[in-house]
Amino acid sequence: MAYDAVMEVEGPEGKRLIPIREWYISAGKVSLKPAEMQVAIRIPKECYEGYKGHYIKYAMRNAMDIATLGCSANVKLSADKKTILDARLAYGVAGPVPMRAPSAEAAVKGKPVNEASIETFGEAVSQDVKPRDSWRASKAFRLHLAEELAKRALRESIRLSGGEL
Repeated sequence: MAYDAVMEVEGPEGKRLIPIREWYISAGKVSLKPAEMQVAIRIPKECYEGYKGHYIKYAMRNAMDIATLGCSANVKLSADKKTILDARLAYGVAGPVPMRAPSAEAAVKGKPVNEASIETFGEAVSQDVKPRDSWRASKAFRLHLAEELAKRALRESIRLSGGEL
């Protein structure tokens, strides 16, 4: 999701390319037609070149548990490692389908690499994610997790990119 992947599917009508943002229709449903099969995942070079990313899965226990929330942050820094040129944030289990957080992404684009930018990133998440209550976690807890995991994942992505906080 954070790399703007394109799903390649084949079926009786031939080959189709489906952007990942259009792949997930609703909980448990994807954009496959009858008799189609996903055969590849394509990631455009410009969507990963120069980026570093970090994924965090939060679950109530460490054993093979279903995620309460999954968060991936990818960042591209300036050559001097002092400016965030681009940031991408994607979630699993923050809504009915995997999603990006465009408000958070826009909030830090062009901003300095510092703790204030990371806080802004986390705070902006609430404009994008609409978590639901479930037996695994309340809506309020999931929102708190979404904000906190975004900050932690961005912080680690910056570190992996050579940035200093």
